[in-house]
Amino acid sequence: MVRLSVEQRRELAIDATMRVIARDGVEAATTRRIAQEAKVGQSSLFYAFTSRDELLAAVVEHGIAQELAAMDSWLRQASAMFTASQMSIADVLSTAFQAFADDLVANRDREHALVELALYARRTEGLEHLGEKLYGGYYEMIAGLLTSASEATGVTWTQTPEFLARIVLAMTDGMTLNYLSTGDRAVVDQIVAGGVQLLLGYVSAG
Repeated sequence: MVRLSVEQRRELAIDATMRVIARDGVEAATTRRIAQEAKVGQSSLFYAFTSRDELLAAVVEHGIAQELAAMDSWLRQASAMFTASQMSIADVLSTAFQAFADDLVANRDREHALVELALYARRTEGLEHLGEKLYGGYYEMIAGLLTSASEATGVTWTQTPEFLARIVLAMTDGMTLNYLSTGDRAVVDQIVAGGVQLLLGYVSAG
């Protein structure tokens, strides 16, 4: 019988927790259900996590890290394209939103789990910090991308990236909830087009 390392147990538990939450909600993500989903004994979970709350916090961190990795990968690949093709800010914004939409479609369960967790944390005493951490990570990621887009194209925003990040997050939240509820990619693409036009209104004319 193969003995799993603590890190392997953590990964199994996090992946299983995301699947259970996406399918049945946070309340259903008991340690028993998670262990069944991961196909390990309940005792194995407690080698990796001291409590269910610690596991839920790790799920949030994992979800943010995955999204950051996806966007960072796109940004690195696109950086050469910015210089070589002199992409306009409209092209950059459109490509970034489409990358988000592609990741949303490819990782629907992850996004579903993170939405469930954010709402659950907000109404659960002692877990409020999870939602704050999730959105804090999103704001930081988006502000960084807006700064990179500005630097790559030479434009100036009329508002700070931190201010614009709140607007962008409202749009990406809308895309996420719409897609999770309907599965309609065409509507997501329409939101992308509208979001690009909205952000272009914050580009300095000077």
